[in-house]
Amino acid sequence: MLTRIWKTYKKQCIIAIVALAAVLIPLYLYFMFQTGIRYNDAFLVQQKDGSFKGEGYALSVTPTPNGADITFTANDETRTYSVVNTQNAGVEFYQNGTLTHTMQVEQMGDFFTLIDENGEAELPFRILYSNQDEDDLFPTNYELYGWTREIQTGIRGEPMFLFFAALFGIPLFLDIRYPDLFFELRYRRYVDGDCEPSEYYRFWQVIGRVISAIAIIIFLWMGMLNII
Repeated sequence: MLTRIWKTYKKQCIIAIVALAAVLIPLYLYFMFQTGIRYNDAFLVQQKDGSFKGEGYALSVTPTPNGADITFTANDETRTYSVVNTQNAGVEFYQNGTLTHTMQVEQMGDFFTLIDENGEAELPFRILYSNQDEDDLFPTNYELYGWTREIQTGIRGEPMFLFFAALFGIPLFLDIRYPDLFFELRYRRYVDGDCEPSEYYRFWQVIGRVISAIAIIIFLWMGMLNII
């Protein structure tokens, strides 16, 4: 059916594909190169005022002379934090104006460790469980302190996957635009005179196009997730 539609309305199909690509490609690149930070499984886009928003979260960091005030929203609940640096590499954490933790900071080059009152180090990474409670949606002391030092931003996607998508996309475009191109390149030197692709060749040509299209979609999806 699709083949019949393509043959009957080939010009209209080409116009529709070009128009769709003209809209989707810039839109995809726009989202891929958005700047922000990753938090849990979400990407928070950096706003013009320096705050970050996205996928149910919002973050705002305001530097102070001895630390920073942080406002964080998750699932429409907003909490305010204050991170206050004290003497002898100490740091105090306040939530909604109440002191919650007093910790020591041990610096190791560009990295740091937070040591609590019991002498235990806080993990520098977040452990996610399937049965998260409300508190698990909010930042840890390690994340709060890290944001007061520097917020390391990056882009939403991974452009490297565009290269892999192009590896399939360019041959697919050439195969659709010139259906006999790869047949000629592969078999012409072995045949004298006219030579037409067989039905068997056409069948696997369609299968190859479908596989290439699926591969392109997968690589574009992986590129947007930035999974590496």
